[in-house]
Amino acid sequence: MARSANENKKKASKQEEEVVSFDTEEMIREEQPKVDPQVEKLTQELKAEKDNYLRLRADYENFRRRNQEATVAARRDGTANAVEAILPIIDSIDRAFNICADEKSKEGLLLIKKQIETSLSQLGVTEIAAEGADFDHNLHNAVQRAEVEEAEVGKVLEVYQRGYKLGDKVIRYAMVKVGVEKSE
Repeated sequence: MARSANENKKKASKQEEEVVSFDTEEMIREEQPKVDPQVEKLTQELKAEKDNYLRLRADYENFRRRNQEATVAARRDGTANAVEAILPIIDSIDRAFNICADEKSKEGLLLIKKQIETSLSQLGVTEIAAEGADFDHNLHNAVQRAEVEEAEVGKVLEVYQRGYKLGDKVIRYAMVKVGVEKSE
């Protein structure tokens, strides 16, 4: 009898297992809520409007960046144009200084020249190094050549007109005399 009770229990547990098992995929499909077509349409419209907003925002940021760069370039170009108009005055002061015999006049010219150079340096304008430097076609304009010894070949021998630059932009090239190899 004990045996038949154990067998009955086993049979009962197998039956319970069969009753407890069910198809989970079918239940999941049944539990999913049905989407209202109007909600689906509004979701798609929201997604499209969000995409449009992000594109518009990126376009605005690009516009703002380009506008800032253009403003900086315009300011730099305006400064360069103004300085270019002032450079002949500096050249005239240099020539007057070289021909002036009176010490008081020389002193006055030197003070004026220093004042102009101080103003230019405050604007970021620097003189291009020329005399004794290696000739650089990006900075110097060779207007004369002279035959020299090998050590002086390619060097700037004399400066006829000083050159200036604003940052990396050349405002006026230095007009120079360049040393070249002796021809035989």
